[in-house]
Amino acid sequence: MEQSSLSGITFLYVEDDSDGREMISRIFAVRYPELKLLVAENGQQGLVMFEIYRPDIVMSDMNMPVMNGILMAKEIRKLAPEVIIIAVTAHNEPSYLLESIEIGIRHYVLKPVNTTELFMVIDKSVEEIMLKRLVRYTEAERAKLAAIVEYSNDAIFSVTDEGIISSWNSGAEAIYGYTAEEVQGKNVALLAPSDRSEEVLQLYRKALDGEVIKHFETVGCRKDSKQIMISLTLSTILDASGNIAGVSSIARDITERSEMEATIKHQAQHDLLTDLPNRQLFMDFLSVELPQARRNGTKLALLFLDLNGFKQINDTLGHHAGDCLLQEVAQRLRGCIRESDTVARLGGDEFTVLMPDLSQGGDLGNVLRKILGVFETPFMLEGSPVNCTTSIGISMYPDDGNSIDELMKKADIAMYDAKGAARNTYQFYNAEINDRTMKRQQMETFLRQAVGRGELQLLFQPLVNSDTREIIGAEALLRWRHPEQGLLTPDQFLAVAEDTGAIVPIGEWVIRNACDHAREWNDKGYPLSVIVNLSNRQFHHPGLIDKTAKILAETGLNPQQLKFEVSENTIMDNIDFSYRSVQELADLGVALSIDNFGSGASSLQWITKMPINKVKIDRSFIRNMLTEPHDMAVVNAVVAMSHNLKMRVIAHGVETEKQLSMVQRSGCDEVQGFLISGPLQSEEFERFLDRA
Repeated sequence: MEQSSLSGITFLYVEDDSDGREMISRIFAVRYPELKLLVAENGQQGLVMFEIYRPDIVMSDMNMPVMNGILMAKEIRKLAPEVIIIAVTAHNEPSYLLESIEIGIRHYVLKPVNTTELFMVIDKSVEEIMLKRLVRYTEAERAKLAAIVEYSNDAIFSVTDEGIISSWNSGAEAIYGYTAEEVQGKNVALLAPSDRSEEVLQLYRKALDGEVIKHFETVGCRKDSKQIMISLTLSTILDASGNIAGVSSIARDITERSEMEATIKHQAQHDLLTDLPNRQLFMDFLSVELPQARRNGTKLALLFLDLNGFKQINDTLGHHAGDCLLQEVAQRLRGCIRESDTVARLGGDEFTVLMPDLSQGGDLGNVLRKILGVFETPFMLEGSPVNCTTSIGISMYPDDGNSIDELMKKADIAMYDAKGAARNTYQFYNAEINDRTMKRQQMETFLRQAVGRGELQLLFQPLVNSDTREIIGAEALLRWRHPEQGLLTPDQFLAVAEDTGAIVPIGEWVIRNACDHAREWNDKGYPLSVIVNLSNRQFHHPGLIDKTAKILAETGLNPQQLKFEVSENTIMDNIDFSYRSVQELADLGVALSIDNFGSGASSLQWITKMPINKVKIDRSFIRNMLTEPHDMAVVNAVVAMSHNLKMRVIAHGVETEKQLSMVQRSGCDEVQGFLISGPLQSEEFERFLDRA
């Protein structure tokens, strides 16, 4: 940029960061010594300085105290609509960029400031000012600035009153790809795609009628047929008699800026991880489709989807694996919906589907079957197959509500009911669900307070040697004295604790209190082990090992006297994690047994590779072993297999002497059940020990 071209141009820089102001002042002193520089510390101060000095260019940070750059720019635009404003902002501020675009800010400098980019933007702004001045200058003055016109980065060319290109500068050649010889004498429609040529010709007709066209954004066409976005400014050319002889054209290539704006708008409306519409865009779609359904008298469905066990996957495999799962779920869901439907990610592991115009009765059922079907195939995460299911809640217009808020709320309620009912299923909203949901929410509130209020207690059921009936341990069984419903067993509240995550602090309380009791028994001369059941979320919690080690150290219990029980399904839910956890527990000295063996879907191939000490035969087989030969065969097979693998076998649910005789005969090592004793409070358990 020639320094002489900067004479008379005033530049205002608004920045609340003192280091930023100092840097710009040094840069301008070296690069633009003839440019008059003003600086302000905030938008309010910048607005006052603009009113006083009326600078040609304003460059401002967008995010400032007192008055931000957006508000300042709006006020400046009211005072001087033609002033050039340069926004200084960061990539992660899409809201500021979108608003700046709306008020006409066309130049951006991204933070951290790159000096090359800064110089380019300032040089273009200065050229723009000079070009504006050029339009107002006399023929003699224009001659002095001909060189600037010729070498401008913008396309500057003239068109006759018949639409024929008559002059062409080097900037036009760079933007459109045509030389002056190739375009002079050709119709200006050459510079537009065939489907936009009439639009461009209409602009030139308006200009010939005396209308000034400023910064009209349209599509241009290069010589190589590539389409570009241009900003077109047109003004009339007068002959010596003052009659309109043609049109002066200034075209700026704004393709990069347009793409940037499109990217910013897309990012503001879409989830960055999955590229699905985000909550805001989804709500926009819903606000359009719901009134449309009212007008047309059609049905509309709203589906809420939640991934079951997503937090567990995040905790065990890491957030990268969780992100990969969300991306794959999004991809699969796209393939399940109709062309008129919208699938969006609301946040976390929650997705939603909008299905308007349900004129075909089977459309909703088809989509639901497809969605549930894609979750039946495992997801490949970190090279391993991982099972993940979904729970879907559905609300319908007009059956379930007439407003967006009501439909959203009821779909959410139905989704939580589906989570409580089963995995990989859906549930339509109804009043009964709402009642259950209210009770569930109330239980969740009470449950989170249960530990602090001292409402939890442990009962202990004896475990005895099968042959001698000697007491060798006790299983800790959790009970909750609910403030309104009385004493509750785990099957009445454990599912809520598991889903909400409350199971983690509750489980820690159980382990600590079980260890305390076991140590007390040992101190009194009863060297017994205590068995604690772990839920799926407890077992897969990444802090289980460290927390167990800490509790053992604080309570003083020998690790070998603490036993954990987990179900087959819990072990199989994540084989790699289970293998590591079981090994770490064994290294700690804590033994692990498989609870309710035979009722799940375990893989012997994996279980045999793990340091598992015991298996507990599911009570259903013990209950029916006297009448069902098949169940007796299962018991005998489990015992034989376990003994071959050096594992002990516990018969769970022994209630009669005949059942005891049968499990003894089959070779079961340990027995638990009401024949020996039901669950006992700690004081009752100690008296039971004294009598044994």
